[in-house]
Amino acid sequence: MRKHTEMYKIIIPVLFILFLSSCKENTVEPVSYGNIQGVVLQTDGKTAIVGAQVTTNPASVAVLTDSLGKFLIRNIPTGNYSVSVSKTNFNSTSVSVSVQTGLTAQATIILSYGSTNTPGQAINPSPADKSTNQPVTLKLAWQPPLNKTNIDTIRYDVYLFNSNSSTQKIASAITDTMVFLSNLKFNTTYYWQVVSKGQDTLATNGSIWSFTTQPFPNNPYVFARLVNGNYQIFSSDSTIANTIQLTDDYYRDWYPRFNPLHNKIAFTSDATVLPQIYTMNLDGSNITQVTTTGVTGYGNYGVGFCWSPDGYNLLYACNDKLYRISSDGSNLTLIATAPSGRNFRDCSYSPDGSKIVVLTIGPNIYDSEIYLMNSDGSNMTLLVGNSPGATASPSFSIDGQKILYTHDISGYQDNTGRQLNSHIFEMNISTKNTVDLSAYKPDGTNDLDPRYSPNGAYIIFDNGSNTANSQRDIWIISDNGVFTNGTNRQKLISNGIMPDWK
Repeated sequence: MRKHTEMYKIIIPVLFILFLSSCKENTVEPVSYGNIQGVVLQTDGKTAIVGAQVTTNPASVAVLTDSLGKFLIRNIPTGNYSVSVSKTNFNSTSVSVSVQTGLTAQATIILSYGSTNTPGQAINPSPADKSTNQPVTLKLAWQPPLNKTNIDTIRYDVYLFNSNSSTQKIASAITDTMVFLSNLKFNTTYYWQVVSKGQDTLATNGSIWSFTTQPFPNNPYVFARLVNGNYQIFSSDSTIANTIQLTDDYYRDWYPRFNPLHNKIAFTSDATVLPQIYTMNLDGSNITQVTTTGVTGYGNYGVGFCWSPDGYNLLYACNDKLYRISSDGSNLTLIATAPSGRNFRDCSYSPDGSKIVVLTIGPNIYDSEIYLMNSDGSNMTLLVGNSPGATASPSFSIDGQKILYTHDISGYQDNTGRQLNSHIFEMNISTKNTVDLSAYKPDGTNDLDPRYSPNGAYIIFDNGSNTANSQRDIWIISDNGVFTNGTNRQKLISNGIMPDWK
């Protein structure tokens, strides 16, 4: 408007000069001017409204009211004017005045609070208010305010919070009547509010609605997966919908293991440089460090531990020592020392807790042997001797009569620890007879990290190409507990390693 006024002031004199030059014989009446002065108040007639915008029609200039609500428009041509006043959160209004030569017209203007011009509350939330069992990936939707003809001009801000978090604005000035949420917490009540805004920035706060997310699913599997350069822990029932990331760190979290009570998961993390054992709830909450000495040694970067059958203790390897520790980090006890020049790596308790099977490694990762010992570390007996190629991952069967382990039958050895053709073997402890369960494995791949299912009828493991950094997938062999040569192989989960099954 100011631009129009300035142009107006320029054009009038120019036209006036042209008029004089072309019609010198006519007499021109001089232009007369006056002023408009006024005050803008709230409906109580006393409270000044500061910063209200005052304009006129016909146009002159735009001014703002001062700290007393007053305004003054100087030197405008005489005539009749409509004076309009507007202010955020107030109803705009106008009054008529007459400007006379050399005089100042007076105007007192009352603005009412703008409740009648606010957009109104959003309605009909989806999910409905106080809904339960909602998914953790969710669409929030609502309908525009009732009886509004200008709904296309309404913008919405959306806020979300729960009892353990501060309020977050999850959408700002959107025209859509929906927003999408992901990575919500399970079994959590969320509160949300939609604020409607009109073109003049008047706003209406909507009702506060709520919904509660579904309980954490009773997923039977955990595994590790590479995410943005680091391994993280996942829980799954083998469906994509219920494959849930439990950890989200800037370091390596892997080797997840359910405790026999099925209420905790232990895993190792190198958050403190050396890999340590941590425990967490099944939903990934309450992460607690257990060890301080490190799960380390030859070829052992956090994979050398297992739960005790009672679910209250953990057995773990630290170089040439095998320790037992309570899951709360107390009662550290030395169980065994490895043979000279060797370190402990993988370990497993028998289901009755009377025996331990362990893998020992020499400075060369291919120098691997499996031993059986009593739970107190006594009577250490060689079970699987050293042979060309890597041996790993011994674990007990449900009845304690057999063990699983892997061995690279190619006998390949280099300075990287690479395996070319790792197979899963099942050994009868008493007879030493073994069965190759990977006879139908695809060529050029390795079967690794095998474990029995809780009922002993399946074996879960991971398989992938023998090339470096290739993706591995999680598979099962299901032959009703008589696994013969592993003919019945089935892929369970894509992109995962180190699986466990509760």
